[in-house]
Amino acid sequence: MSLGQLHYTSAPPGPDGSGFRFTALTPGLPQSVLREAEQLIGYEPPRNAPARPSAAELDSFPRAFSYSELSDGSRLLARTVYTGADYSGRWGNFHAHAVHLAPGQILPDGALPVSAWESPGWATATPEGGAPPPLSALPPSSGLDRDGLIAFAASRAPWLATVFTDLQRQAEDETAPQIVLVERDSADVARWVVLASTVLPRTAVHRLTFTTYTRRPHLAGQRIIGVLPDDAHGLAGSGRRHRVHDCAVPPDPDGPEPTPWAVAAARIWSAGAIELFQYADRLPGEPFTPGPLSALALCAGIDLPSPHRTAAARWACEHPSELSQEELEGLVQTLAEPGHTPAETRHTPVEPWHTPTEPGQTSAGPRRTPTDPRHTPTDPQPGEAALPAAETGTGTKTGARTGTTPPAETAALAELFARVGGALRPEIAAPLAARLFTAAVRSAEPVRPPGRGALTDEVARRLAAELGPELRAGIADAAADTGRALQLLRVAGALGVDCADLVPSLAHRLASALLADPSAYGGELHGTLADRPDLRSALLRELDAAAGAAPASVTVLLERAPLELESPEALPYLRMCGRIARSPSGGGDRTGTRDRTGELRAVLAAAGVSVVAHPPLLRIAFRLVWASATPTPEEARYVLAEQGADLHRTAATWPFLVTAALNGRPGDPHTDELAHELLTAFPTLLPPRDRAALLLLEFARDLRAGGAEPGWVDRILGLRRAAEPVNPPVLEHVFGRLARQLVHDPGPGRELDDLIRGNDADLCAAYEQAAREDSVRDRLRRDPHYLAARFVDWNAHPQAGGAWGKVRGPLLDGVLRPAVRALGAQELAAVEAALTERGGRYAEDFRAWNRPGALSRLGLRFGSRDNRTPGRRRGGDS
Repeated sequence: MSLGQLHYTSAPPGPDGSGFRFTALTPGLPQSVLREAEQLIGYEPPRNAPARPSAAELDSFPRAFSYSELSDGSRLLARTVYTGADYSGRWGNFHAHAVHLAPGQILPDGALPVSAWESPGWATATPEGGAPPPLSALPPSSGLDRDGLIAFAASRAPWLATVFTDLQRQAEDETAPQIVLVERDSADVARWVVLASTVLPRTAVHRLTFTTYTRRPHLAGQRIIGVLPDDAHGLAGSGRRHRVHDCAVPPDPDGPEPTPWAVAAARIWSAGAIELFQYADRLPGEPFTPGPLSALALCAGIDLPSPHRTAAARWACEHPSELSQEELEGLVQTLAEPGHTPAETRHTPVEPWHTPTEPGQTSAGPRRTPTDPRHTPTDPQPGEAALPAAETGTGTKTGARTGTTPPAETAALAELFARVGGALRPEIAAPLAARLFTAAVRSAEPVRPPGRGALTDEVARRLAAELGPELRAGIADAAADTGRALQLLRVAGALGVDCADLVPSLAHRLASALLADPSAYGGELHGTLADRPDLRSALLRELDAAAGAAPASVTVLLERAPLELESPEALPYLRMCGRIARSPSGGGDRTGTRDRTGELRAVLAAAGVSVVAHPPLLRIAFRLVWASATPTPEEARYVLAEQGADLHRTAATWPFLVTAALNGRPGDPHTDELAHELLTAFPTLLPPRDRAALLLLEFARDLRAGGAEPGWVDRILGLRRAAEPVNPPVLEHVFGRLARQLVHDPGPGRELDDLIRGNDADLCAAYEQAAREDSVRDRLRRDPHYLAARFVDWNAHPQAGGAWGKVRGPLLDGVLRPAVRALGAQELAAVEAALTERGGRYAEDFRAWNRPGALSRLGLRFGSRDNRTPGRRRGGDS
């Protein structure tokens, strides 16, 4: 490799002129490079410099050491020093010596540009001959030694994180502000550049331009600009272009927050572990993410704030194989014991300005690792992120810290332990496991600690003694979330803390919570019930008690939550709910019809307890099988017969049966049969209104069976008044039965006259509805005697108003007349003959009624034919 040289100073007249000019050049350098270089290598003495300095004073003038990018992509590394008087004795001369790096070219052996600060290869005068050969290398400076750099970093600790933050922003954004470092000594600016070159990724270091001194920072194009304090005043308020760091005054406490990566880099420099930067540069991860750098720092025992600990733990979870066993254990130790005092620092020096690879290796090859994972942590410095309260706690006897750890860090530590805990020695794993156990008790966020096997017996005993009171208080706290109490109970079980006396109250709270929201049953509860049989038994007992009061709620819970019901205890109510919840179809035939009486038997069998010995089971079984529905009269009759009246009386389930009768489907013969059976089984228990309603249904049964005594209408209307308000199905059933009987076979009494006199609108309406049934229409057309009887009945009491007056006309015109018109002459003659047999003028009235024309019909309707045949009964049978 060859580096073209340039020398520039004030020289006597020659072929190229006089004054400041290039006095020696390596042949072949382009004129464009020379023109740009001439603008970069000038020098102005400090404002307060002596006009005619002595030799000693000249040595104290700042050195302008710069690394600049040219427009063609090449680079210029230059050193300019003040030399005093020129050849003519005029003061203000300087000498610049520079080397040119072609585009893409770097210094030999991968040396960083800053390594050439005060290199022995720099000249302070133009060499003889005028055409210096290309340089093969620039030997590194001896003035930037490791110890001196560490001491310098310590002296600049308040500014490290903020400067590194600006470096990160420059590397990520080319339009980021330039960094202006205000130092009294240009050598200190060079040291800043060394620090920057060490922390930046190697891909960014060779692009970092800088100058250690300039009088005109506004005109400087480098990324890092060094100025003396007198030259920094004009930069105030230029924050968009310049970020000024004056190391003579404290940093602004209200300045921008340092980035996590910058804080980690500052801590590492303060700890003197600079080889970690090269190590981190070869680890997987995006540039400037805090994970790899923080992990290495923590491996080495360097304390970092909580966000860095979180980032390190998560990075180690993703890349556990990138760390050696020693490094991994060092990381775990630091995460578990952040308040410890580490051992003395011992590191193999690695010069930060040389190539990051060994000869013959690539950057992905074997890496150099720290020989000892411990560094002395430093206190937070101004400008760095302050440690959270939890980070400042002291270690406890168990290795857990006091204070509150941020939830993100705790979650990352739990994830790390789950990932690598099994590969750690017990004495290394136990402190981190203890911290997770402590966090599970003290953290406001849920934390799942590792298993008991992660703790040594000694650590477990100490944790139990320390956390026992907190565990018991947390489990007993009725205002706390039940999930929190479950977690604490599991921790208590792992540590052997006795909490058996707290289990019943916790079970009661759990039962209430589950009944209110069945979705609350989850993995935490399932796991805890598996670990704590005493809690499981107590919870089942609570749910059994709840099932006795609210079986529907318990059934819903068991439908949605996979709660195991296996138990040596009876738990009859809970088992019945489980039978319904786990077999919702309850049987049934192929059409989907439910066999609810079969369900009732199955539910009672599931209780595992005799219903005779425990009659309340029958009531709960009823509620489970029928819920808010009502048994059908047929089901009620079956249940009454199967269980017996005595059991229903003791279990207080007879009201279910009464309700079934009073809500039975009208026309269902089981309805009035059930009413008869209930009146027989519970004669003294029935309330008067229900008894009257059941008597109505029973009378309908007697009518259907033909055993009712005359006076039907008066009997039914009297019972109706006693049962008011009567369930509509009961009224429809009874009135329908009576109306059909009156329409088809009025009986020997004066039932129709009683109906008309009773003036009951519902009964009259039921009579009309019965008369309009198809069976009546068919019979009217087939049976002349039946038609004659109905003509006599419906033509009776033509002047009666009220309810009968509203149905008489529609019966004659809407039912009887269509039937008569459908008859032939022979059938009409048969009807008239039947009317003639009845005597009186019935036949004449029929012929007049059937004659076309409204007048005859009106006369028939409103005339009084009853008085013509005194003593003849109306409503006679057909």
